[in-house]
Parts: sequence; structure tokens; C-alpha cells
Amino acid sequence: MSSTKVERWNRIYQTKQGFPEPNPRLTLYRSLLPARGKALDLASGLGADALYLAAAGFKTTAWDASSIAVDRLQTEASARGLALSSRCIEVQPEAFQPNQFDLIYVRHFLDRRLFPAILASLTPRGTLFYETFVQAEQSDADIPGPSNPHYRLAPNELLALCQGLKVHLFTEGYLADATGALRPCHEALLIGSKPG
Repeated sequence: MSSTKVERWNRIYQTKQGFPEPNPRLTLYRSLLPARGKALDLASGLGADALYLAAAGFKTTAWDASSIAVDRLQTEASARGLALSSRCIEVQPEAFQPNQFDLIYVRHFLDRRLFPAILASLTPRGTLFYETFVQAEQSDADIPGPSNPHYRLAPNELLALCQGLKVHLFTEGYLADATGALRPCHEALLIGSKPG
């Protein structure tokens, strides 16, 4: 990530007040995740989901390129009495070790180069929870997410990138809200586990 992008994210996290709630799909689909183990929140931002995972009993690590986000997350985890490790890192494939995590959680982040390393980093029967933006069928300035199509998945691309996982849940173009009702959107979600 360029220093300009990191500075932009630092400014966003510097001015953002409070902490967001965890992703409603993370809480809704909790039963599809391992009961416990080592979890990584990749590109965690302020880390609402990392905090949720730590509170649920996971030994949680959060990685983000924003030093402001990482510092705020670590302060919040300490204030809540949660054991959580955060690391300011511009993630490269070399950052991952084989069989390192029982759960890898990614939301609203896409770097296609990382997928082989992410999948290799899952323990046998480890789970990947990946939710991010997909390309729109038509140009629409009101669509949430990045305007650069490079940071959006093509149709069914997430399935292809996660080839080799046992897919427990895949949805594209519709995501469940906090009540479980499906709503149209420009995102995809895959929850799958590594064979083992």
C-alpha cells in the first residue's frame, strides 16, 4: 500500500469517533466458525471484529497498515480486558506462515496476490471468512465501496480464489442483515474450511 493510502487511512481513523459494532454476518454465522483457536483479522481497521473474536475466546491477532487504527484497537482491547495482539503491517505473502491460524477473517479488503498465502496459513480444518465488494453490473456512483474496479471481485471470482476449500456458505449480490434477512448489495461472502 502506498504511503499516501496509509496516510489517508490514518486520517480517517484519527477522526472516527467511538468503535463500530461487529459485522452482523460475523455474529450471524458464528456457528460456521471454529469454537476457538488462533484467529487473524486481516486489514482489521479499528478492529470491531477482532474485539468480537477475542471476546468469543479466540487468541486473536489483528493486522492493519494504519498505525492509528492499530494503536486505537490495542487501547480498546486493553480497556475491555481482552487479550489481543495487533500489528501495523503492510501485508505481503511472506507475512503468513503455514498452518498458522484456525480462523482468518477478512472484510472489505482485496489483494488477490495474498490468497495462496492465506489458504496455506489455515490449519487443517481451519476456516476462512471472506467478505468484500464485487463489481457492479453498471456504473453507479452511489454504490458503496471502492471506485477502482481492481478492488472489486468479478462474478464468482471469490469461489475461484478459494478453490480447494470446503465451502459452507457462499453468497454474492445478497447479504444477510442482522436479522438474517437477505438484502441486495454489491458484495460477496464466502465461509469455507481447509480439508484436514
